[in-house]
Amino acid sequence: MQPLRFRRRLLAGLLAALAGVASAQTTPGGASDFPNRVVRIVVPFPAGGNSDLIARTLAAKLSQIWHQPVIVDNKPGGDTLIATSEVVRAPADGYTILSDTALIVQNSVTKKLPFDTFKELRPLIAATETPMYFVASTHSEAAPKTLAEFVQQAKARPGALSFASFGTGSTGHLLLLSLQRTTSIDVTHVPFKGNADVIIQLVNGQVTSSFLPYSAIAPYVASGKIRILAATGPKRPAMTPNVPTFEELGVKGFDALQWNGFFVSAKTPAAVTAKLARDFDAAIHSPEVVARLQSLEMTPVGGTPEKFQTMVDKDFDLVRSAIASKQLKLD
Repeated sequence: MQPLRFRRRLLAGLLAALAGVASAQTTPGGASDFPNRVVRIVVPFPAGGNSDLIARTLAAKLSQIWHQPVIVDNKPGGDTLIATSEVVRAPADGYTILSDTALIVQNSVTKKLPFDTFKELRPLIAATETPMYFVASTHSEAAPKTLAEFVQQAKARPGALSFASFGTGSTGHLLLLSLQRTTSIDVTHVPFKGNADVIIQLVNGQVTSSFLPYSAIAPYVASGKIRILAATGPKRPAMTPNVPTFEELGVKGFDALQWNGFFVSAKTPAAVTAKLARDFDAAIHSPEVVARLQSLEMTPVGGTPEKFQTMVDKDFDLVRSAIASKQLKLD
């Protein structure tokens, strides 16, 4: 009987240990089986824009990596606050991810929000960097053909020229503020919900100018409905070697690139966050995704949450500088 009782106790112990292992594998804080259901990427802009294209490109690749559906949920409006709020309110389990641009930084600094953005959200990974192109509508014969002509017209008629962006405090708006400060011009800012709306207004001649990524303007530049005046960045973009940079044209301080990246709840378990970052990085650097992003004149970035945090911090400095110069006001 003694050996039998020992074997029973040993078997009970083994079963308990196996149950513990199974529990650890399925605990919400673990990452061994993540994801085991649908993952949602929330995009704060309408379908068809840069953020949407990036999210859908990566969603397709991540679905292959995870063998789980990855859906893109467009929640435009509110200067990206509708989408941001959606992710802040979602469970902190890694299944709801925010795709955003630098506008998330501007909102967190300039607006009175019902939450502290970067206490609630954590930078996960930078997906891309891309030059921003300063463009003008060609709807009118008097439309500026060069950056010098734009500056000249703006000085001759303060406030008469207009500028469209996808939100107050967005990257494009901040670049406009820098251009106004650097060249001593006055241009009327008109914010919209997304790049698609900006394009429509440019083509129709309702606004004079904007800063936009190449993927948004390429067909309209080819058709002559939009004209590129200059590009940001330290050197001429490879896809548009005939377009001069601001630096070449004698306007300093426009060597920055626009980033697009992903954020998760700050309370997401560390193991899940780490797995998300690794898998996103693998997707970003996969040959098919690299080819797709480069075809849109975007440079794949990837890396770690720490690398992305550094990029976010630089944008904080830009926004604070605009506020200090009283060009950007707190809401």
